[in-house]
Amino acid sequence: MRPYHRFVVRGVVALCEQGQPIPPDSLTEIAAVCHETTDNDNDPNISAFGVYGVLFDQSVDNIADCPTKALADAVAEALNKQYGKEAA
Repeated sequence: MRPYHRFVVRGVVALCEQGQPIPPDSLTEIAAVCHETTDNDNDPNISAFGVYGVLFDQSVDNIADCPTKALADAVAEALNKQYGKEAA
């Protein structure tokens, strides 16, 4: 595994061709062109929660996408215990 400093969770919002957020209940009807992260866990347009590994230069890699924040938090916590700076 790459030398990650820590693992974090961010909400993921799907965007349509016009750059507008797609509500999660419309994802089967509207094609997502890209995805953006949000720091607002209460954003109603969050369709998944991403687990990201943070490298020492502060760049990030997407490790996993989870359907719920609870699952993403559990994955990040396990990765932090095993591989993050706390494990050093």
